[in-house]
Amino acid sequence: MDRSVIVDINAFIGGFGSIGIAEVLKTPAIKLKKLDKTTGTGDSKISYGAVEALSTEATFKALPSAIYDEIAKLDKAEIIFKKAIKTGDKTEALEFICKGAIDIEYGEFKSGEYLDVKVTQEGLISYLHEAAGKTVVNIDHENMICEINGKDLMSEVRSILKG
Repeated sequence: MDRSVIVDINAFIGGFGSIGIAEVLKTPAIKLKKLDKTTGTGDSKISYGAVEALSTEATFKALPSAIYDEIAKLDKAEIIFKKAIKTGDKTEALEFICKGAIDIEYGEFKSGEYLDVKVTQEGLISYLHEAAGKTVVNIDHENMICEINGKDLMSEVRSILKG
């Protein structure tokens, strides 16, 4: 099996376009919420289709001032990360669309060194992950959607609640 190599990670914000190349990107961990269950043989946990809070973090060497326009959108702020992954002679696209409030933290300012800027989004209101044009994860808290690899885990709950 060939190893996969990340070629580049470019980041975009709405109304501005590219904000640069992310040096590091930590995408949200998909963790299903679980309830404790006790049976005669012991304890276990059961998942019911909801997810724990989603967060992302990226590090840049520079950021345009337009990032502050996006921060002003509060929970509607959106960052799109596109990355290319090369496996053997095949290159595939991955795309992550993260919507939620943005926080920025600057590292130490050192003469002769690049900036170290960390951009985080905690508690995303929506998250979309596509691989090679196929939706892998689509989570939209406002519309109660939790779709993993084509299966909407909350469709029955949503239909009951909308009555």
